[in-house]
Order: sequence, then C-alpha cells, then structure tokens
Amino acid sequence: MKQSAPPALLPRLIRLRDVPYYLGMDKNRFNAEVRPHLIEIPIGDQGIAFDRIDLDAWVDDYKSRNGRP
Repeated sequence: MKQSAPPALLPRLIRLRDVPYYLGMDKNRFNAEVRPHLIEIPIGDQGIAFDRIDLDAWVDDYKSRNGRP
C-alpha cells in the first residue's frame, strides 16, 4: 500500500523577503502601505518575519475597505 505525502504546511512566520510575494505586491508597496501596520518579529541577528495571521488580517481589512461587492 502506497502512502500519500503529508499535507503541505504553511509557515506561521513569513520572512520579510517573501511577504510581498505572499501578498501579491511589490516590496515598495509593502514597505509603504502594509509594513507600518504590522509587528516585526526578529529572527536571529538580522532576520525579520511577520505573522501570517496578521498578514491575512491586513488583507481582510483592506478588502473590506476597498473591495467591490
């Protein structure tokens, strides 16, 4: 019997370099419009990450203010 692969896990913390891609925007727009509203989480000496749940909440809020019905 062949076992199936385990389901892919989404990381809870997303590194700064990956956040614009996750949100579907360029890094300049992220830095100007989104980053000021989020909590930065240090990783090691130089790394920065953001909580995926906070990112999703920002998108939900943005969508409720700017989306079309």
